[in-house]
Amino acid sequence: MTEDMHPQVAAVLRQAQRLQSLMDEQLDKMAGETFTATDEAKTVEVTLNGHHWLTDVFIEEGLLRLGADTVAARVNEALQNAGATASASIEADRERIDSVVAEITSDLNDAND
Repeated sequence: MTEDMHPQVAAVLRQAQRLQSLMDEQLDKMAGETFTATDEAKTVEVTLNGHHWLTDVFIEEGLLRLGADTVAARVNEALQNAGATASASIEADRERIDSVVAEITSDLNDAND
């Protein structure tokens, strides 16, 4: 930002940079974050990444002998548990981002007054 830039333009650019940094931080967090959960019997463990993509599945030795329906139910249970944890994390992130966006908006409104 240069000295001959209008103060309101400079304020908007500062807030835009702040918002860009916030989004970059969120993308970095999503890239490195994982959510691991099991079924109630702890015979299946799944891991989701920050984008909610399945990245790992562990099925306890011998579980397959119980049949496809049992295995599917336990995998789905573990997926639901990991998804619930991931969703709670995303909701917390959303609240944090909303708070910062509201603060940015307020700062810009104050600068225009």
